[in-house]
Amino acid sequence: MTFQPTGRLDCVETAQHYRDRVKSNVQKLGSSPGLGVILGSNDPGSVLYRDLLVRDCEELGIRPSIHEVSSGIQVVKLIAHLNQDAATDGTFIFYPLRYPELRDDEIMDLVAPGKDIEGLHSINIGYLNKFRKRMSEGIDRVCMVPCTGRAVIKVIKRGFGGDYFDGKTVLCINDSLRIGRPITAMVANLKGTPILCHHHTNPEHLEGFIRMADVIVSAVPADGYCIPTDWIKPQALCVDLSHQGNFDYDALDARGIQYTNTKRNSVGKVTRAMALLNLTYAAGV
Repeated sequence: MTFQPTGRLDCVETAQHYRDRVKSNVQKLGSSPGLGVILGSNDPGSVLYRDLLVRDCEELGIRPSIHEVSSGIQVVKLIAHLNQDAATDGTFIFYPLRYPELRDDEIMDLVAPGKDIEGLHSINIGYLNKFRKRMSEGIDRVCMVPCTGRAVIKVIKRGFGGDYFDGKTVLCINDSLRIGRPITAMVANLKGTPILCHHHTNPEHLEGFIRMADVIVSAVPADGYCIPTDWIKPQALCVDLSHQGNFDYDALDARGIQYTNTKRNSVGKVTRAMALLNLTYAAGV
């Protein structure tokens, strides 16, 4: 059956589509893949996300094992254990950890690349930049792609077609290793023009970038930060990855601009589906 784009940004429909694929992959495996979940802080957002991820695992036939750590040395030892544990097919870590003795990017590189379902190991980021689909050295496994960035791409593709990004200008206001940088690489791979902004970006330039953007992805973790709606062109797509809300949703509605938000139409649902899809690949689908 030929896929017909929905014509809208629908995170619920996209998440369900990929949840169904995860469930199908688990059935193909013939056993429940194991996921090691590492929580390294008491951040309310991370705790909530962990609970949602565990619920998804239980609904889709995946075995989660929950681990809590409170220091860099604990996380190093735990990752080493999970890398060697045959019952653990993939590892998911809630960032940022903010341990003074160990940077998050160093922790990302401790996870075995084949178990890195978040796609944040330097090897997997390298594969992303090369637009490689399969791991090298004769390993017939799908490469691990960063799940938040992939979720954004999939929501837009299911809404507007696989060729949507060709020739489009995509602005990402976030330069993190988990969000901004992977998204810009994905957009470039799909023949779009990525623009990456951050807190050092000249505010006058930022306005110009927003006005020219066909897609605006914003993940600014600051209360009160809101992109002026009159800077956004009517046909643009707005993707809100913040917890605080970086857009004025009522103003977007009034102008008929499509958007994802932080609650009922959240990309987070799709991100979790992407992580669990990566887990099935790590398990051997």
